[in-house]
Amino acid sequence: MNLKTMRANKNNRERGSSLAIVGVSMIALLGMMGLGIDLVAFYLGKSEAQRAADAAALAGAQEFVASGFISGSVTQATVQSMATTQAVAVGQKNLVGGSAPSIPTGNVTFDFTHPGNPLITVQVGATLPTYFMRIFGVTTANIAATATAEAYNPAGSAAVGPTLCVSCLRPFLVPNCDPNPKYLTTLPVTSANANVNCPLSGGKAQDYYLDPNNNYGVKHPKVYPNGVIGDPWQLHSGAAPSQWYSIAFLGSQSKSAWQANIQSCNTDAIVCGTVLQTLNGKSVGPADHGIDTLIHATANGLGNGQDTINTSGGTSPFPMFAGSNNPLVLGGIISSGSQVAQSDSLVTVPVYDSVAVGSTPCTQLPSANCPPQPLNSGTNQVKVVGYLQMFIQDANHQGNDDLIDAIVTNVMSCGAGTGGTCGTGGNAGAGGGGNGIAGGVNGGGAGFAPIRLVHP
Repeated sequence: MNLKTMRANKNNRERGSSLAIVGVSMIALLGMMGLGIDLVAFYLGKSEAQRAADAAALAGAQEFVASGFISGSVTQATVQSMATTQAVAVGQKNLVGGSAPSIPTGNVTFDFTHPGNPLITVQVGATLPTYFMRIFGVTTANIAATATAEAYNPAGSAAVGPTLCVSCLRPFLVPNCDPNPKYLTTLPVTSANANVNCPLSGGKAQDYYLDPNNNYGVKHPKVYPNGVIGDPWQLHSGAAPSQWYSIAFLGSQSKSAWQANIQSCNTDAIVCGTVLQTLNGKSVGPADHGIDTLIHATANGLGNGQDTINTSGGTSPFPMFAGSNNPLVLGGIISSGSQVAQSDSLVTVPVYDSVAVGSTPCTQLPSANCPPQPLNSGTNQVKVVGYLQMFIQDANHQGNDDLIDAIVTNVMSCGAGTGGTCGTGGNAGAGGGGNGIAGGVNGGGAGFAPIRLVHP
């Protein structure tokens, strides 16, 4: 066989090899493309699953606050049931790959070992279909995501935790005086069994909302009349000459600014131990107009279009119902009388526990040397020791007073922590020794206590 023939036979044997190589390469390339496309879909699904887990954990943690658990009004078993239901419901509204994720109730777990910081962990699962990887026999892929959230309330804790920053406060003060007749104390009175800075009521002394003998823990949790939740209180009642339990934010005595803070809340971040100045004068017009605007009432008194709350069941959380002037009703979204989860009538106000900053605390019964009211005449300075969440029912002008009827729905204490920095202006960081922690955790308004993700 000559050389020419040998070369021809070799060419014949190699003919089509290029096509085979290209074919094999195309299969590998398609596999890589399919893997890439499916991986992108899986990463997107993982992101959606994490979003669902985050939303579920935050919704569950919100129940720690809304139920009154952090104020001691419901048991762990009760709040676990409520938080699990809410976490599953909210988590499944966040679709993963176009479908509701799987959140069995067993995937919702709780940690109550940290006082003041109950935690909820939610694990979300989903099964996603593959696209190109089906040609290799892989038809589905399982993904999962986990999130943990907490509600923060340092009440009764001796430990100094994160700075507690509360904003959207309404400009009213509440003394650390529990007027519940069940807890009025007969004589003799000491600071161990009553707040000696409070006025006598029927010859008896009032108790504490927040107990300074227990790191300002809630003295009487549970539901009224067996505790503070549901306790009726009248804001803006006469306290002393020129004093009406009102706050002059930033020291401003402007009545128009005070009314604006009633209607739209003050945005300065207040930390525990903040020193606040009181507003002089009763401000009858601004009080009435501010409250009626806030709660969407057309006039003073009940039954003027504002939202309502029902405490008759004796179980927290108390259901709230939309009034005819509720913005959602006026917008045609819900009907009047519908139960609502939030209301503009739900506000946060600070609690203070001193006659005045710099004065000697009273160690005796109210007398000429120990004023019978928590405030003296003239501008006072008071120090914040905690917060109350209240539902404002109405305002009524009576004589020289404006009686603003409210119901206590939650309590939050400063615990042992005071001072710190919230990273905002205004009153933040004023007063108190400070704990050296910047940033803090944020609460206030309808949200009341801080809710935050702690993992991831």
